[in-house]
Amino acid sequence: MGFRCIRCGRCCQETEMILTPSDIARIEGLGYSLTYFAVKSPDGFYRLRNVDGHCVFYDPEERRCIIYPWRPLGCRVYPIVYDLDRRCITVDLECPMAYTVTEEDIERARSIIARILRELGFYHVVV
Repeated sequence: MGFRCIRCGRCCQETEMILTPSDIARIEGLGYSLTYFAVKSPDGFYRLRNVDGHCVFYDPEERRCIIYPWRPLGCRVYPIVYDLDRRCITVDLECPMAYTVTEEDIERARSIIARILRELGFYHVVV
């Protein structure tokens, strides 16, 4: 069956989601300024901004992302992530539904993860 999201919002709490150039362009195209939705981290990457402990685009009352169709690529494949230290695709066990991720889900996410890595300048990484 594959990954089943229960809309708990845990992935939107204290997010550190890196934004690709295409993510930034897509969200700016919605009328949001970069300074509204992103912060530049010490590693030089832009990441989603947190407000009141959650992603700026997360509506805690509705438990949903207000830009869901335009959300960042990393959000689209979460809880599947790329571990740069271990150089592998893995599942973030902080997600309470991580156990529902299948090998098929990981295979479907592979091309998106490869795109994210290319956009961020990690051309030498093989996924």
